[in-house]
Amino acid sequence: MTGNRKLIKEIILLIIPAIIEYSFQALVNYADFIMVGKLGIEASATIGITNEVTFLIKAGVNALGVGVLAYMAREIGAGNRKHLKNATLHAYFLALIMGVCTTAFPLLISPYLPTLLGADEIIRKPASMYFSICSSMGVFFSFNVTAGSIRKADKDMKTPLLVNGFMNILNVILNWFLIYPDKAFNLFGIEVNIRRCNLGVIGAAYGTAIATLIGGILMVVLNERHMDTSVKGMTGILESLLQTEGKDIVRKYVFVGLPAFLTSVVTSFGRVIFTAMIVPLGTAIYAAHSIAFTAESAFFIPAVGMASAVASLSGNVRGEGDIKKLNKQTHLVCGIIVIIMLMATSILLLCADDIIAFFTEDKIALTKAPRLLRIVAINEPMFGISIVLQNVFNGIGKTKIPLLVSGFTQWFVRVLGVFVFVHILGYGIEIAWICMISDNILRAILLYVWYWCDNKRLMA
Repeated sequence: MTGNRKLIKEIILLIIPAIIEYSFQALVNYADFIMVGKLGIEASATIGITNEVTFLIKAGVNALGVGVLAYMAREIGAGNRKHLKNATLHAYFLALIMGVCTTAFPLLISPYLPTLLGADEIIRKPASMYFSICSSMGVFFSFNVTAGSIRKADKDMKTPLLVNGFMNILNVILNWFLIYPDKAFNLFGIEVNIRRCNLGVIGAAYGTAIATLIGGILMVVLNERHMDTSVKGMTGILESLLQTEGKDIVRKYVFVGLPAFLTSVVTSFGRVIFTAMIVPLGTAIYAAHSIAFTAESAFFIPAVGMASAVASLSGNVRGEGDIKKLNKQTHLVCGIIVIIMLMATSILLLCADDIIAFFTEDKIALTKAPRLLRIVAINEPMFGISIVLQNVFNGIGKTKIPLLVSGFTQWFVRVLGVFVFVHILGYGIEIAWICMISDNILRAILLYVWYWCDNKRLMA
């Protein structure tokens, strides 16, 4: 019993900062969506239409983060700290490569992307500009994720929390100055006029880009303060990158990260197709979908926020080679997330109208979007389990399993379902969302079954 209490305490101490940190990450998008949403329905559609493509482009960076976290957590769990400096150097090198790609590709496709997604002509140019500006800091985003994964592998959830918290405060302040026109108010009988840029949607993009740049620099600087994972003072950097040990580290990053990358590509590309099939339903319907999706995503923050903590814990246990501890830990985390997500379900069912009213004043969105939130509410506990189990597999380096499961459910349930029911049979946006939650529910079931059927080989 004492062991259970100790494990529960360790889990909670890791997941709370991780959840708060992801909350701050997510708030970058919410700040843009809420603050831009005040400008009207077209503005909401402008920043929403390229969201899934942004997730797809960031897949490589996030996969590198998975590989770095899994490798380093395993080494730390096994007590092999002497290799961490070299591992950090190679992580930075890969982060630079991924960051350049994550910057260049969006800039190349941005003029054509909104048209390819079927956007109305009125929002194509601002959507293209928003996408390109937000993507311009890909190198700094890459270093933020990579250095943050290094810290998380060492069970340091506070550093990413502080960095992303600061980024979000900065982003909101920049949005306030960049999006809106001048602000006049009365201060103790004196008329005060604050000069603002009045850039609208483009102002939100600049705010996000500046915050991303500063966040990436900060994360690396703070990681370099930890001697085990600092490259400061290393000599013969080029030789270290080319030596056999370094090549072996890169292979391990790729071995774990490549399936995680493919999982992100398969699921993100599936979501892009899903989005592209909804866009033709009209700007107003798509805006309602986008607003509802953004509002609902606030409620899966606990599940996604726990992901890095779960991966770190699982990777450490993999290094220790203790399958009983892994099983106990997985049970506890699944139980915690189900309780949290049941509360999310209750709030979504009871407060859907008020939640949507917080994001927009558009009449169509206020009618359609609450229905979508109530549909998705029943999915929350199963979605939480799917996220937790995917990151258990990622943490122990078994990233092929989430790839196979996610690929099957995403394409054969969500994408094919929307194509058949919406585009062939003519049903509306509500049926599209039922297909979406069916994907999440089946994914959770398949991952859970696979975990226990393959349990004896998980440490192999």
